[in-house]
Amino acid sequence: MTLTVCVGASGSGKTTFLNDVHKSHKCTYIRQYHNLRPYIKVSAIPAFDPTQLPYWDIYIKEKKDKSILVGGTIAGQFMAGLSGGQRKLLLFELIFQRTSSQDNLLIVLDEPFAGVTDDFVPFIVDRLNEMRKKHNILLVTNDHVETLKTMADNTVIVSAIDRTKVTINEKKGVDRDTALLAMSIGDDYTQNSNNQDFKFFLDVELSKNGGLFGVAGFAVFSFGLFLMTFWNSNGGSEPLVLIAA
Repeated sequence: MTLTVCVGASGSGKTTFLNDVHKSHKCTYIRQYHNLRPYIKVSAIPAFDPTQLPYWDIYIKEKKDKSILVGGTIAGQFMAGLSGGQRKLLLFELIFQRTSSQDNLLIVLDEPFAGVTDDFVPFIVDRLNEMRKKHNILLVTNDHVETLKTMADNTVIVSAIDRTKVTINEKKGVDRDTALLAMSIGDDYTQNSNNQDFKFFLDVELSKNGGLFGVAGFAVFSFGLFLMTFWNSNGGSEPLVLIAA
């Protein structure tokens, strides 16, 4: 199996390259903006062992390992928890653990280490080496570029000047469509859901921070106001009420 690193200047089409790989082949695609809900407790994530995170000992010593939240911003509201770099490593480790039981996957990662400091580079290298024993990995990065290029089997350089061609391992002028076909090798991840996953979904979505109750309440309130506009109205308006419902 192989590790391929895609690099290039800002605006050169690195993410577009990953999007096209995703369109042409089923794969596990983690986009740059993917994240977990900020109000989720890290320890509550099912089928995940947070003690494997390189920074988890800090929270154990501080006795926060059972209460620390993912953290971040949702709907303009900031929630304290993990730092941005720690959240990136959390998501990366979650992918590592979830895919470890399967083989021959194509895993596509867009900026998986943005904001991750040099302290954690050995952890990243170790995990990637373990993953590429069983899976094909394609990742875009602007962080720790030299380290990742050195360990990669292939390096793809995309250009903002000519997007029909790419450079692969210093071989210039490679047709982009041919490169896409070459990179699109591997299976899609399959998740077998269970009661634990369902319970986690309910706990997250039906919590006071999940927002579903608020949305439902607002919908009922808004529809109530709409119904009031038909107070003492003439007959024949019933279809409008049914359509609005």
